[in-house]
Amino acid sequence: MSQREQMQRLIELKRALEKDMGITVDMSRYGVEQRLLRLARASEDPAVQALAASLDQPATAAEPQEPAQPGPRIRGYYRGRPLYDE
Repeated sequence: MSQREQMQRLIELKRALEKDMGITVDMSRYGVEQRLLRLARASEDPAVQALAASLDQPATAAEPQEPAQPGPRIRGYYRGRPLYDE
């Protein structure tokens, strides 16, 4: 999920929570995603819970990633340049 899609879903969840619970959520504060998910768990509205479930799923499940290929091992740095094991 891209950042734009994630933000759109957060805004949808915010609006649904404000409508369901009659509260206002400040989006400029830090940790808004965690607060919205906590409020959604407390809500009894199935639409709000469905929105929260779509946000709570990890993005890696939708996009399979290839395993990382091991490169040369970096032993340390000298003058900002990496020293590789030989």
